[in-house]
Amino acid sequence: MGKLYTRSGDDGFTYGLVGVRVPKSHPLIEFYGALDEANSMLGFARSVLGTDMPEYDGDLMFFQLLLFRIGFSVTARDPKVSEDDVRRLEDIVDKYYGEPLQAFIVPGGPPGIAALHVARSFVRRAERRLVALKVDGVVDFDAVLLKALNRLSDALFALALHASRRAGFEPEKVSF
Repeated sequence: MGKLYTRSGDDGFTYGLVGVRVPKSHPLIEFYGALDEANSMLGFARSVLGTDMPEYDGDLMFFQLLLFRIGFSVTARDPKVSEDDVRRLEDIVDKYYGEPLQAFIVPGGPPGIAALHVARSFVRRAERRLVALKVDGVVDFDAVLLKALNRLSDALFALALHASRRAGFEPEKVSF
């Protein structure tokens, strides 16, 4: 591998579609950026939770690698995400989600738990960006990618609630 910098993006363009240079503001690059934000926040959550709650690390690593596979699958002819991934995410939700909530909660809590909530919101942004790619006709992709992002945000929410209970933190409820 060569140097980290290539200077090829200094003009505000990058490769988005195979062999096609696009502005860095292109909707596909916005989508990839949203995935990167979510993945980085998951890395932060792993580093914070790893000390006190290492039991979540395997699932969080799966989430991170899944985000990479989703990104690769958007423009790939051979998708890297399947219904098996969606089922695994559903299993993770079922493992962590306890009694159904009776109210909306305010995202927050101790740093690792708050990082899970932020990662969830970044995943939701990536989901919205992916929908825009389809609606605007930028790329066509397998519908399983949207399912995976939707379930991933559910899994992050369930994990955040579980971690809150484990930490003895009572999430604040929204009241009007």
